[in-house]
Amino acid sequence: MRFFLLALFLLPQALAFRLAFLGDFGAPTPGRAQVAAALRAYHAAHPLAALFTLGDNFYPRGEVVEAYLKDLPPVPLHPAFGNHDAPHLKDQLRRFQRERPYYRVGFPGLAVYVLYSEGTLVQQRAWLEAELSREKAPLRLLLLHRPLYSSGLHGGSPTLRALFEPLLLAHGVPLVLAGHDHHYERLEAKGVTHVVSGGGGAWLRAPLRPLAYSRVRATAHHFLVLEVVGGGFRLTAWGADLKPLDVSGASP
Repeated sequence: MRFFLLALFLLPQALAFRLAFLGDFGAPTPGRAQVAAALRAYHAAHPLAALFTLGDNFYPRGEVVEAYLKDLPPVPLHPAFGNHDAPHLKDQLRRFQRERPYYRVGFPGLAVYVLYSEGTLVQQRAWLEAELSREKAPLRLLLLHRPLYSSGLHGGSPTLRALFEPLLLAHGVPLVLAGHDHHYERLEAKGVTHVVSGGGGAWLRAPLRPLAYSRVRATAHHFLVLEVVGGGFRLTAWGADLKPLDVSGASP
């Protein structure tokens, strides 16, 4: 792993594109404004192809706040939806021009699957299984609000693990991004990297007793950047001060 990460830093010409991810951000806090400003500064120096959210886009009940969206970099925005978004899910779907709260977004060599952890999970599992079975992109990423694994207050969801972890393993999905718990954490479970990124702006909560799978934890406002490089990826958690909290990656 160390040699692969070194190669990524030494070969910037191999970079294909960058995606940013922001979880639990839509709250009236100084942290939200700081993270939004850091994201804009990052985008100005290192252009992003798109921005994804990890749910809880607007506190407390999902009512759209346009000012929060205007604070973000001017790039395509693809939201996941969380428990705080559920009361106004229809309004958010209309605002983001989505027919339903789960969908696929494709990039060169990468497929991003967004699930709605508050919705009909069995139906979504059938959809995801069919999608993964015919997926051609070599790199696949799963994104949802509630984590499968977490050392935070809410913890990981046994239901989500039971339904979706077998698909991740069967189809070689290397990375799952989630929010819900308001901290940063990287966990490694059964060969899959799980990242909890709920520090986009909402009130922070320190993780509890670390799970055995937990590798890195931080209680800080932050965002994620995924750099797709030569069929592999590098994932960096950036603090609101634009200092890295964690870096991980995987080779093709």
